[in-house]
Amino acid sequence: MSVFSQMKNLPYWWEEAPRRDEVGPEPPKQIDVLIVGAGFSGLCTARVLAKAGKSVLVCEAGLIGTGASTRNGGMLGPSFHKLGVAGLKARHGKDTAYAILRESVGFVDFVAGLIDSENIECEFHRSGRFRGALRPSHYEQMAREIELLKSEAGVEGEMIPRGQVRDEIGTDRFHGGLVYPMDAGLHPGKYHDGLVGCVRAAGATVAAETPVTNIARTPWGFRVTTPRGVIEAGQVAICTNGYTSNITPWHRRRLMPLRSAIIATEPLAPELIQQLMPTRRMYGDSRRVVAYYRTSPDGKRILFGGRAVGPGDKPAANARALRGFMLEIFPELGDTAITHSWSGLVAYTFDHAPHSGEQDGMYYAMGYCGSGVARASYFGHKLGHKILGDGEGETAFDRLAFETRPFYTGNPWFLPAVIRWHRVADKLGL
Repeated sequence: MSVFSQMKNLPYWWEEAPRRDEVGPEPPKQIDVLIVGAGFSGLCTARVLAKAGKSVLVCEAGLIGTGASTRNGGMLGPSFHKLGVAGLKARHGKDTAYAILRESVGFVDFVAGLIDSENIECEFHRSGRFRGALRPSHYEQMAREIELLKSEAGVEGEMIPRGQVRDEIGTDRFHGGLVYPMDAGLHPGKYHDGLVGCVRAAGATVAAETPVTNIARTPWGFRVTTPRGVIEAGQVAICTNGYTSNITPWHRRRLMPLRSAIIATEPLAPELIQQLMPTRRMYGDSRRVVAYYRTSPDGKRILFGGRAVGPGDKPAANARALRGFMLEIFPELGDTAITHSWSGLVAYTFDHAPHSGEQDGMYYAMGYCGSGVARASYFGHKLGHKILGDGEGETAFDRLAFETRPFYTGNPWFLPAVIRWHRVADKLGL
């Protein structure tokens, strides 16, 4: 029997947190703030506004929680390694770079505090993250990087030499690695459900099957058109990230949607889990084409994610490719069945940084570069305060220009070639 014969083309997270085919209330005709997108960004924005007494409508194009917010790996961290310290300083200058790094340290703490204050049951666990070095040169680079992060941003981290790698992860693939103790994991489906619940309890309306088809400026705000009616909104916030459409072309021109995919194994024997992932951390490695992996919150399965094989949703092809990468690290899983394969869209930016602010009267938060659980929650919260104008919405990232490129319209036709090159570079050890 094939290891894929029983595979479901749905997120593993939906087993315990299924999506509901709900019919929402009729959208109001007038609203203080209309938010486009009911992911982590939109919900955290709505939470701040509703608690401040604003009337809020969150419009979701499909069912609530079927986008990337429940399709990710449920891993939280500050994500320092996209550009590195040197890259941040070269692009943004020393002062801005270190301000960004220092602020990023608090992303996971913010989510932990939100979960605690709202009593959200989502299996949050401060596990730390192990990042394996695939080459000796990668290990040396990690050691240099963490020393800078420690001294300039207060980051905690511990280098793990090759001889101690098996204390962290059951493989001989790595030449050492780095542990970030601040990182965490959670069940993203349950976290999303909890956010929806607290947003609705605060008085906001979260409307499923309410796609926004047009946004027009008016003397008093905005006229927002949906198939369920036209809504007059005083303010509008765009929180669509990888699902940003031509309804807001200015934002779309600044985002590169990229598909990320994940597979889940069948339940494994406890002794095998203990052998392969003894510390139950979040895991990643130093390859260019990102791979990320962890146990399921109940500790019974391994979830393994990375870049999808193409722009469309191809669960079978993604499962074959990701299983191949997984076996490079864990050959012991060669006979293990794959029970779930799914994917979703993340959004990269040209400067590898998230952005929030205001453009042409519309507020926005987006561009989390594949690290959206903590970042989207944090920037959504900050966006709510930006809209309120109460002074609590400022971030170090506000200093960054939201860049695009000449002639780019939002279709990243060049990304497949870029990813292929990075895959070749990974094989060559570049």
